[in-house]
Amino acid sequence: MKGVIMAGGFGTRLKPLTIHRPKPMVPIANRPIMEHIVELLRRHGITDLVSILYFQPEHIIDHFGDGSAFGVRMQYVTAEADYGTAGAVRNAGALIEGERVLVISGDVLTDFDLGAIVAEHDARGAEATIALTPVENPLAFGIVIVDRDTGRIERFLEKPTWGEVFSDTINTGIYVLEPEALERVPPQTNVDFSKDLFPQMLREGARLFGHVAEGYWRDVGNLNEYRAAHEDVLAGRVRVSLRGEHRASAGADLWGEHGASVAREAKLVGTVILGRNARVGRGAVLENVVVGAGSEIGEGAELRGVVLWEGCRIGAGARISETVCAAGVRVGDGALVRENCILSDRSEVGELAVVGPNVKVWPDKVVEERAVLTHSLIWGEAWERSLFHGARVSGMPNVELTPEIATRLGGAFGAILGPGAYVATSRDSDRASRMINRALITGFISAGVNVEDLREMPIPVVRHAVNHGREAGGIHVRRSPFDPKVVDILFFDADGRDLQPGKTQSIERLFGREDFPRAGPDGTGGINFPTRVVEGYREHFLSEIDRSLIAEHRFTLVVDFAYGTTVAVFPGLLGALQTETVSLDAYAAPGRLSRSEEEFRESLARLGGIVRSIDADLGLWIDPGGEVIHLVDDAGRALSPERAQAVMVGLALDYLDVRRVAIPVTSPAVVARIIRERGAELIWTKTEHHAMMASATQADLVAGARGEFIFPHFIPAYDGMFSAVRLLEALARAGVRLGEAADRVPPIHIRQARVASPWGRKGAVMRQLIEETEDADRQLVDGVKVWVGDDEWVLVIPHSHKPYFVITAEGVDEARAEALVAEYVRKVERWRDDG
Repeated sequence: MKGVIMAGGFGTRLKPLTIHRPKPMVPIANRPIMEHIVELLRRHGITDLVSILYFQPEHIIDHFGDGSAFGVRMQYVTAEADYGTAGAVRNAGALIEGERVLVISGDVLTDFDLGAIVAEHDARGAEATIALTPVENPLAFGIVIVDRDTGRIERFLEKPTWGEVFSDTINTGIYVLEPEALERVPPQTNVDFSKDLFPQMLREGARLFGHVAEGYWRDVGNLNEYRAAHEDVLAGRVRVSLRGEHRASAGADLWGEHGASVAREAKLVGTVILGRNARVGRGAVLENVVVGAGSEIGEGAELRGVVLWEGCRIGAGARISETVCAAGVRVGDGALVRENCILSDRSEVGELAVVGPNVKVWPDKVVEERAVLTHSLIWGEAWERSLFHGARVSGMPNVELTPEIATRLGGAFGAILGPGAYVATSRDSDRASRMINRALITGFISAGVNVEDLREMPIPVVRHAVNHGREAGGIHVRRSPFDPKVVDILFFDADGRDLQPGKTQSIERLFGREDFPRAGPDGTGGINFPTRVVEGYREHFLSEIDRSLIAEHRFTLVVDFAYGTTVAVFPGLLGALQTETVSLDAYAAPGRLSRSEEEFRESLARLGGIVRSIDADLGLWIDPGGEVIHLVDDAGRALSPERAQAVMVGLALDYLDVRRVAIPVTSPAVVARIIRERGAELIWTKTEHHAMMASATQADLVAGARGEFIFPHFIPAYDGMFSAVRLLEALARAGVRLGEAADRVPPIHIRQARVASPWGRKGAVMRQLIEETEDADRQLVDGVKVWVGDDEWVLVIPHSHKPYFVITAEGVDEARAEALVAEYVRKVERWRDDG
């Protein structure tokens, strides 16, 4: 006899636990549900198995392989189409032909005596036997009525109402079938056992019997049943094999796999199951808990009725009750997770955050520090206070930022622009960016807006096209340079600058209401593909610089293009200036557009090494979108963004006819001093992008402290390519190398920290800060900046869309900068907690 395991469908009712794995692979007591079924079959001598696979079959195949590690022989059949339950088994073909089979679902938990079912099947000479069991609530199952004396099935009733419940005996989905039963099923036809095959056999008088099985059975079909299954395992109501060594201690039954450890001061109550290499910290309290492999529970944490999957990290002092934490979940120190919650794969709960009862947090979602979450956090939602962050909308593609949402965004922006208007669209080389860009285009043309699709294009070129063209606005879609899971949509105004806050708020209102006007049947917008955008940018670019001066100098450069779109534009410009250029990462690589901090440092170190080895004049790292630059001097030293800012400002004032300079309030004191010493006008700006771009109307140079520069006479927005060439022009005029100019800038010591704060306490903290610094030398341009001396200051800014404060300080040395940050961290924490 062969065993046939029906390895589940999509597991919709178990979402969000089944988003990244099929239902049979959801663990119960640290083993996939299906592994418990395989063990049950093996225990009853059924070791030749065929698995019928549906959703995400690779997870099951990778886990079980040929079955030898589990004492069975496993073969697989992947469902080619929806043939129903009986049709899927018939589709196994030669693997079961001529064989008696025992069919069982791979996503139930049971300890039925399969041998007794088979024995009764034999004793009755049955063609098919259905295993039955009584349940408290039969509404979700198929009711089966059996003749008490003969065991023959008399009636089926699929998914009854309470008025149709004449029995509490239900079909468990476990069948013993003779070959002739399956021969009744036409090949490659949708046939269901309980809806089609068994009623047909009943009508034809076939030998169809029911066996009321003794023991435990539960359909793990939804989240409540999943929790209940674990409760039953921990309470010993079901006979399953638990891994590891069993040890009874005062008040607890402990099962621990190899490498699991429990600190002596920890308290265990009820039944606790620890997976391989799981660790429980000092003072932790665990009551009826399952801990997955490699999971760690911090000191003093309290877990009651909790299931942790593999790789979870629970912070010190965290409290969690009756909750399931899927793979890789992070819960911060002191966080509270209330009853009946689901924390899905890789979701995070920040320090001191509170997750209310009955909440589901879907994969990769983050509940910020000290946030209070009272509703489920699902696909298409973000635990944020607004859609826009400045002029940017960000989210995980196909998760938060779906094509449907992008289409709505395009329609809302199109409604602001108006029918007949033109808009520029563009993107990087990432596939998800292309998808979102096309969805936005759909939204635009549905609003009657004409689209100029520039396709793959550096952001400054797009801004330039909008600034000098007929477009009333533009967008650029990119893979976030900071987070590989996120896609950004950047929104541009008619002058190429970031879209103004008033307009983003209007888009957000329309997006939320979905009542923006659509074009009539004949008013749909058109799509054009302009061909001279790069040529127009290049011509204007070269007209704004001293080409002959730069060409005479014959600069040798090493440029890291970071796999970005500038590789299609910048090399030609540098060639026109007769530079000798060594290019790095100068090709499209859609999967490498984001870099971690460590990867970025490695890129700069590589860049510096090559600069030294060939004695180049400088190295340049330009971000994938072409807006931000980082510099390496001729000695191979990477300049910090603050030092690069000081160098650029000094050279521009001395050699590029710059007289008005705008800098953000986070800029080091030396930059302000350089501007004042040259007798130039100093304009302080906020740190946000739209504020810095707004200052371009008043300045000749906007110099950011993160590698971004604006030369407004070219375009009033960031342009890393133009900024780099203007730097070359200034160095040529000065007759110095970059290292010499950088050495003129004194050491800069800036430190930063953040303090978590509930949104409701931000205003109170700022009020206290204003009162405290009333008599101090302070600036109120962006947050509160307190000058402690000529070269020392502290800046406190409440983050615009995150629940925390950013505290930045500059000191005469590192120790002083750290002391100033620490002082104001303490103050902000005190003011936050006073309420």
